[in-house]
Amino acid sequence: MVSNCTLLRSQRHRVFQMLREAGLEPADFSWSKQEIAGGIVVSKLSYREGTYYFQFSWYELSSWCVLSPGRSRLLDYEHPMNWREQEASFLAWAQCLKREIETPDPWAEMAKYRIAIEAGPLETMANESISAFEAEQIAQRLPVLAETIGREFRLSDTQAAMLRGRLQYVSEAARRQKSRDWAYTTLGVCVTTAMAMSIPPRKANALWGLMKAEIGRFVPLTTHAPFDAASASA
Repeated sequence: MVSNCTLLRSQRHRVFQMLREAGLEPADFSWSKQEIAGGIVVSKLSYREGTYYFQFSWYELSSWCVLSPGRSRLLDYEHPMNWREQEASFLAWAQCLKREIETPDPWAEMAKYRIAIEAGPLETMANESISAFEAEQIAQRLPVLAETIGREFRLSDTQAAMLRGRLQYVSEAARRQKSRDWAYTTLGVCVTTAMAMSIPPRKANALWGLMKAEIGRFVPLTTHAPFDAASASA
């Protein structure tokens, strides 16, 4: 037998108010009914596509509400014994939700840049040692690369200083990493530099092109650019 334990109209009205109190837009949420153990039907409030939600409880000793996100994990459970306690749980959840949806995801943003940059299948490259000569040639060309990038992208003094610091990391990596590992490191520096300088993903490939042209001739940065000792020594 189904037992209807969904919220009262007055409780749903309070939920509307609590969303506003938390700085959230009620229009971004939708209601549904959730049948749980024992044929009990409770109210469930979902945020947009439903990744995050709050499933209400019905105030019994063995009852619980389900919330996503939780305070420190994706899914959490709480055991309110009355509506006042459930209000407190909901307000805490709303604050956690606001934290999550307003926190930028740099990893997702980084993925956009990696897709935009035509780096080739780096995983198929041979992972060979970088000679001291090659590492030195890379170090010598990095100041030129920094000037070229600064000119092409019209960097401010602060951005130029940041760029030089990141390219110094590329130089140091060449002295301790093998070729494929170094190519991945250099690609990563290109991506994070483009992000830091607010270069759109569609233009990040131009930055990668400058890096390949200047330092990729000493150690390949793609599977299609074999090392040319003659040009390296020129």
